[in-house]
Amino acid sequence: MNLRKRVNFTREIDLKTKWMFCLVYLPLYLFCASIIVSAFLKWMLVTFQLSMNYYQLIALLNVLVDLLMMGAVLLVMVDFLKEQWKDFFTDIKQNLFYAVVIGTALIYAVSIFGGLVTAMLGGADTSENQEIIVMISQVQPVLMLLTTVVFAPLLEEILFRGIVFGWLYEKSRFLAYFGSSFFFGGMHVISAMLNGNPAEWVQIFTYLFMGIALSYLYEKTNNIYVPILTHAINNLISMIFIFML
Repeated sequence: MNLRKRVNFTREIDLKTKWMFCLVYLPLYLFCASIIVSAFLKWMLVTFQLSMNYYQLIALLNVLVDLLMMGAVLLVMVDFLKEQWKDFFTDIKQNLFYAVVIGTALIYAVSIFGGLVTAMLGGADTSENQEIIVMISQVQPVLMLLTTVVFAPLLEEILFRGIVFGWLYEKSRFLAYFGSSFFFGGMHVISAMLNGNPAEWVQIFTYLFMGIALSYLYEKTNNIYVPILTHAINNLISMIFIFML
């Protein structure tokens, strides 16, 4: 990788956003949001005597957590997102080309490569995260589609590319690519590992390489909505295959 920064990448992260990431976004993303929403759901179930199975609860929990996270993100990053939304349409043909064509091809390629690396290290064909998505989709397809195709691309790209990549880019291009991508991959496997499945660590490579591809799209186009759209398309394709099973 050429370690020199691209002159066209100009997205800087202000100090307020950095502090918000450390003190609010990261704790919320890791556990606080789930705890808050879980308590709210428990109150709702008891108060109104609602009946839901485990996967219905998880699907609803995911949506409510995502809404809470989006609200927190918009409080601080609304100007950042508005500016890039306008810029996206300034060069919409190129941005769509990178998001739909280049991005989809890159994600497909790195998914194959990541799968090969995982297999060589003795990992399973699918991650525990993916298995959970499949199970929830069979019970709550609409909520799962909303989570995976809308909220996940928005939140994960804003956090891992918009904030982490942009922040680390100030220090080093190499650090920005691999630091943000490793962080992105780790967040997708840490839950399974903490729940007693340490072998799940090998699944990090697919997400790691995907993170690198999405970081490239962000840096190349200087617009966060390009990796968001690529991420959404990739998740939509995955959900279509799940529904076809």
